[in-house]
Amino acid sequence: MPFVIARVVLVFLSLVVAGTVSAQSTAQSTTTSVPRVVRVAGVFAPANGLPPSPVETVTLAIYADETGGAPLWQETQYVTLDDAGRYTVLLGATQPDGLPLDIFASGEGRWLGRRFERAGEPEQARVNLPSVPYALKAADADTLGGRPPSAYALVNTSAASGSGTASLRTAAADTQTSGSVAPAAASDGTTNYLSKYLTSTVLGNSALYESGGRVGINTATPADYLHIRFSDTGGVFTGLAVQNLGGGASSYSGTLFYDQNGALAQFQGFNNSTHEYRINNIATGGSINFMIGTNSKLQIANSGNVTVAGNMTVNGNIGAKYQDVAEWVDTPSPLDAGTVVIVDPTEPNRVLASPKAYDTRVAGAVSAQPGLLLGEPSAGKAMVAQSGRVRVKADATHGAITIGDLLVTSPTPGYAMVSKPVKVGGQQMHRPGTLLGKALEALPSGKGEILVLLTLQ
Repeated sequence: MPFVIARVVLVFLSLVVAGTVSAQSTAQSTTTSVPRVVRVAGVFAPANGLPPSPVETVTLAIYADETGGAPLWQETQYVTLDDAGRYTVLLGATQPDGLPLDIFASGEGRWLGRRFERAGEPEQARVNLPSVPYALKAADADTLGGRPPSAYALVNTSAASGSGTASLRTAAADTQTSGSVAPAAASDGTTNYLSKYLTSTVLGNSALYESGGRVGINTATPADYLHIRFSDTGGVFTGLAVQNLGGGASSYSGTLFYDQNGALAQFQGFNNSTHEYRINNIATGGSINFMIGTNSKLQIANSGNVTVAGNMTVNGNIGAKYQDVAEWVDTPSPLDAGTVVIVDPTEPNRVLASPKAYDTRVAGAVSAQPGLLLGEPSAGKAMVAQSGRVRVKADATHGAITIGDLLVTSPTPGYAMVSKPVKVGGQQMHRPGTLLGKALEALPSGKGEILVLLTLQ
């Protein structure tokens, strides 16, 4: 009997040295084996010379040989590193039953390989496992009579018998005094990390870290209330994964934004049916829709401006509701839309309202809503159109204007009038350099605005 007790204690101590924690049984003799995990410590220095991240991903493998050969077993874990790259990890922590027994059953030497999951990072030199892990093959001796060693306790019987001797009693036999034994989980974590079960009985660090109300995923230095750090995956796309299993046109996946009063203010998301990305301003009752789908469509549903800080290249066509091309040009005084302008003879790069008839300095007309607008806006500038269809101020007191008539500047400042040809060498000709464009609408009399096709000549 002493030999049996000694054997149980030796096996139990061997497994504790291997970094495991024993579980206790219930009073009904339900047993839990000692977790088969092995603590390994090391230092990681990235091959690119940069400092390691607070949390890294490492693949641990056990081999039969020091070099070459396929791994007998492997697993991938997250590990926490300090500033010097030091870390500690438990082999078998990701498996419900820990390390498999058959790896060490033959009694032959085993080698441990470690490879950190970074682009271009090689597997570290393999190290020979010490003798402690081989004690796992004796796990069939970690029970006695179907009970763990903790179920057998030395009980002082002197109070009952007066003999002053100790005897072995099982926890099941002592339920009248000790009650049932609750299983306990051991702790092996770091402050501020959210814990997770590394095995069925061992707790350790997860990828979540909390500091001052800020939560980091794969980082111990969260820069905001939620900070997610994606590891280098060698060119593979990484990011937040959101999946909506609905297939209808009204099924969206995305993010909801609430204002300071708790009211739903905005939705940003992806449509499962049309494959469009949409931003809805719910608080204002409208929507700003960036719908980038199979047709590569960008649509601004509400009236508004789109600003591009850099250059923009368009391989297709640019379509606009309005039909003229205009440019921001300096003016000495504000000009109303439709005003006919000339080049200012007193200042460079400036225009003013046309002052006289048949002015060869004619430069276009002020546009109300250009289809394409060039230049930079500022105070003291007007949108001057040089081509396209624009509504222009016209004066028919110098002659009725009909559709197709050629127009020139008039004696009325800022107004156009019908051009009257002159005879040159027996031919009727309009004065070169004075033409503003062609009338697309008639103005029989008086003053008004008509649509003009600008064709400066």
